[in-house]
Amino acid sequence: MNQGVSVTQTSTPLYLLGPLEPARAETDTRELDVIGALPPELSGMYVRNGPNAHPGEDPGHAWAGHGMVHGIRVEAGRATWYRSRWVDTTPAPAGYDFFAPGRDRSVTAANTSIVPYAGRLLALQEAGLPYEVDRELNTVGVFDFDGRLTTGMTAHPKFDARAGELHFFDSYLPEQPHLVHHVASAEGELLRSTAIELPEVPLMHDFALTEHYVIFYDLPVVADPAIANAMPFRWSDDHEPRIGVMPRNGVGADTIWITVDPCWVIHTANAREDSQGRIVVEGNRVVPDRWDISWARLGGSLDHVPGNLDTRNPLPEAHLHRWTLDLGTRTVREEALDDRAIEFPTIDLARAGLSHEHVYAVGYPRVGGADGYELIKYDTSTGTDQVRSFGTNQIPGEAYFVAAPDASADDEGWLFTLVSGVDGGASELMVLDASDFTGHPVARIVLPERIPYGFHGSWVPDQVRH
Repeated sequence: MNQGVSVTQTSTPLYLLGPLEPARAETDTRELDVIGALPPELSGMYVRNGPNAHPGEDPGHAWAGHGMVHGIRVEAGRATWYRSRWVDTTPAPAGYDFFAPGRDRSVTAANTSIVPYAGRLLALQEAGLPYEVDRELNTVGVFDFDGRLTTGMTAHPKFDARAGELHFFDSYLPEQPHLVHHVASAEGELLRSTAIELPEVPLMHDFALTEHYVIFYDLPVVADPAIANAMPFRWSDDHEPRIGVMPRNGVGADTIWITVDPCWVIHTANAREDSQGRIVVEGNRVVPDRWDISWARLGGSLDHVPGNLDTRNPLPEAHLHRWTLDLGTRTVREEALDDRAIEFPTIDLARAGLSHEHVYAVGYPRVGGADGYELIKYDTSTGTDQVRSFGTNQIPGEAYFVAAPDASADDEGWLFTLVSGVDGGASELMVLDASDFTGHPVARIVLPERIPYGFHGSWVPDQVRH
């Protein structure tokens, strides 16, 4: 098998150092210190998931460590507890083949996101089935829609509250169809599944949803069974980069595929239909030469060692981008919206699939660019932005937007971001007024320890709609 070249094959890999260094144990702490004042309207729990290898384990890739969920409970202006729990999943043994036909879908790290759905909390990783955890963050077990879900579930499901539907997909399928799109009800019933044939198995981490369409990214990062690695993917210049648009109630053959410039898309900010019926997609885009550098740093296998390895960015170097897809002419107009390295683009989820005004993202240092870490608030209607700087010793995580009661604008509310010390210092949960983005934090919840840099979180209010 092709082991390739990895610049992380040292005594301690880069993906287990610095901000990514795993926590060594689960934690429980009550009555946390709060600097500032938590809004009394906030009553619930902020939760965040991320890879966290057990002590002594090397998962082989930054994205392969066992899932650990961190939760902070907020009520009546107090932060009443913080706790962390590993998601108790069936672990993948060394050399496990995630692309073996008929494999056990309960084998997953469940380490990428945690989302509220149908009265449950689901820990997700696209390689396997969801795992349910309770409000105390203890693992309940596999959630498979009463046995009806036989594929994996993306870590980025899209809930359409207007239609009462949850949309998700799996592309970790070694045989045709390489992609299956699923729709479930708000109550937790799997309604339908649609097969879409692809030429290869792409590393499809996210997708997009509009009022009438589902959008898929079939891009040149593809599975290679010859790679003996926890993430057996490589860049392929032979794979045609394209974006697919399928009617929400259509079948795979209805998908319109439009060729785009070579890239890999990690995350979608949003997608919408414009007044001319075109599909407008905004997300973060990785170009080929930055893919090599990023993939090597994360533990991926390459056939060469890339130069200029900047270790300050714990994720692939991506840039905010817009694709405007014309379904009639099957053409695309592409626009680079920013040249800064960003990740975790987020919006007010009530605007998902519709027009939005603001996008929030994390900004990272890069060679020839910013030296420190940032949060960025983009105004997509004016093309302007605001920057909140954190310097070189603090790194903010994904900014999760929580709307204020009766909000009308998509920045009327609060942003939650877990801020970690690059040098190993204790973390804090920062609460910002999204409309006063660069002003003083509304509140800072002081946590008892450093939380490793992770992925995606959710706000789970005491009254959950779905």
